Amino acid sequence: MLEDVRRQPACLAALLGRAAELRAAGREALTPGPGGTVYAVGCGDGWFAARAVSPVAERYRAASALDFLVYVAPRLTAADRVVAISMSGNVDRTVEAWQAARARSVPGLVLTNGGGGRLARDAPVTVSLDIPELAPFLCGTSTYTATVLALMLLLGADAGATERVRQALDWLPGAIADAERWAQDVARLSDRPGLTGARILAAGPHVATADYGAAKLVELTRIPAWGDDMEEFGHRQFWSADPRDLIVYLVPNAALARQASDGAEALAELGFETLAIESAGHAVPAARRRLGLPAVPEWLAALVLPIPLQLLGYELARATGLDPNTRAHLREDRARFQVSRKLTRRTLVGTGR
Repeated sequence: MLEDVRRQPACLAALLGRAAELRAAGREALTPGPGGTVYAVGCGDGWFAARAVSPVAERYRAASALDFLVYVAPRLTAADRVVAISMSGNVDRTVEAWQAARARSVPGLVLTNGGGGRLARDAPVTVSLDIPELAPFLCGTSTYTATVLALMLLLGADAGATERVRQALDWLPGAIADAERWAQDVARLSDRPGLTGARILAAGPHVATADYGAAKLVELTRIPAWGDDMEEFGHRQFWSADPRDLIVYLVPNAALARQASDGAEALAELGFETLAIESAGHAVPAARRRLGLPAVPEWLAALVLPIPLQLLGYELARATGLDPNTRAHLREDRARFQVSRKLTRRTLVGTGR
């Protein structure tokens, strides 16, 4: 997994080299008609990525596959467009959502990695990230940030935006090294008795990144994890949070830096361990542990904030005796793994995948 995290600058650079191709595919398949909307549809990482890129797109809505299937598809018009996202192409609900769009003759494309599985069978256009798999059943890291970048390009990110991404790729390897050291330092907290959970907090489209980080922790560790809105945390999750939980603030702008600093200062009164990941150059001095990334525009935070969260999951897995490279603890819990397939990939039940 660590190799996959570290190769993200190279994967993103390769995808950026296809910018003209992806923009052209987006113009052809995803330009809505008058009054129409582009719907980005997926589950898990695909849904997180679709929500995270919303600041760069107009006439755009991200929908979970079930939301789309039940509430959006019946109201689609000929002016609408759909991009269905799945790296395997075999997530049941995403396939069903795409088929519902196709049944209504709504144009669009499939964003995948590799052949696209069942999702790509009747797709008029399939865009593959073309990222080679390093090992089976790896936690999604390079494919996640590449999905974010691919969506930005498909939705029409201009030459100025792609140049800002290119500049970020110059410093990203060094930032990954810094994030590794930060994550290793945080993981030492697992030596304390009873690390009880992690709450990853953000606002607006960045809650999608918080949800992504929580999902990685759940996949890699046995530490309960949740994403939430910074303000809403104080109205709901706080009341059930244990002071031994980690509170992680994602800080992509000055307003959220102030909110995070006020929150960290208040939480210190109960002994919470607070972490801040800063991507806009605005500090959270009240946080006990801070990671300052090189400052980027807020829309670019969707590409850089996920990486420290990936490394946090990796290091906490290792510190708590689990193997992040195989996630064997998921497969070895045979009953739960079987039920997970019935919940999300019923067509794979009995195949061992």
